[in-house]
Amino acid sequence: MPVYFRLVFVTIFVSICGSLYGQNTKGSISGKLWLDNSWSSTIYLSHIPTFDDMYVMSGEMIIAKTIIDSLGYFKFDIDFLPIDENLFRLHIVKKDDSPATLIIGGKDENHLFFIANRSSKIHLTGKSAYPPFKNVIFENSIENIAFQQITNHFFIADSMASESSASKRSLIENQLEEDLFLMADTSKIFLVSLYAIYKNRFSSNYFLNKDFYTSYVNKWSKQDNAYFNSFKKQLPNRDSGYLTGIIAIVCVMTVIGFVVGKYSLLKTNNIQKLSVQEKKIYKMLQLGASNQEIANELNIGLSTVKSHVSSIYSKLKIKSRKGIMDIK
Repeated sequence: MPVYFRLVFVTIFVSICGSLYGQNTKGSISGKLWLDNSWSSTIYLSHIPTFDDMYVMSGEMIIAKTIIDSLGYFKFDIDFLPIDENLFRLHIVKKDDSPATLIIGGKDENHLFFIANRSSKIHLTGKSAYPPFKNVIFENSIENIAFQQITNHFFIADSMASESSASKRSLIENQLEEDLFLMADTSKIFLVSLYAIYKNRFSSNYFLNKDFYTSYVNKWSKQDNAYFNSFKKQLPNRDSGYLTGIIAIVCVMTVIGFVVGKYSLLKTNNIQKLSVQEKKIYKMLQLGASNQEIANELNIGLSTVKSHVSSIYSKLKIKSRKGIMDIK
């Protein structure tokens, strides 16, 4: 074969291989959901800059959208995402609702969090219609399988606690705390590990587990991203002097007093949105009553109680009974 034709052949071969390689490495997020006709056929992708923003919603956070076909399939091309792994959220909305609508809790909870970068190939399958993202299976995505396991573990423990007496609920919550510490300590995937820390409400148990958090920060000290930096900023400054510490405490307490007052006012306003029956159930939840105890007291079915509890969570924008107990 003449040299000229060999060069042409090699050029074409390299071009084809490069094209195939590019196709194989192009990132995507695809999946299948079970949806009834109350949902819009559009699914949205949002970037979550820190774990503190997981339940923040605005139109500016939405970075892409695509159509869900009549069989429930969808796909995003994600070659515009960052090179490093970040946190993202998928969400859908009810027909006629604003795209920037987030439903927290209940059968219409409309969102799912996951980890990705521009080369990720993520495929998920929803196994439940109510809510659509409750039972999701990730294929060939170790980090998201682990991420989802933390979500499911927390949900199961919280559900068990909601059906238990106050003393049993305390045992379940203590065990959950230990499990989340173990997940955070053993996971080799940074965002999965940090997610377990956030689900463990680190800001409320820091001083009881100070050695763990000190070790944790040292372990991941090479991480230089918004997720880790936001987490570290919320930890007490170990290097500050005594006077600085006292001043900081006074300032923090003042701010907390203002924020808590404002937060309580907002929650109080939301409580007014509850129905008469929901207000009765809300008061019993604050007293630590289980779902069965509420059903017995109000002479209603257990499934009815669960439905009311989900509605209360959604209206008050909380995720668990602890959120109710925190409302003063």
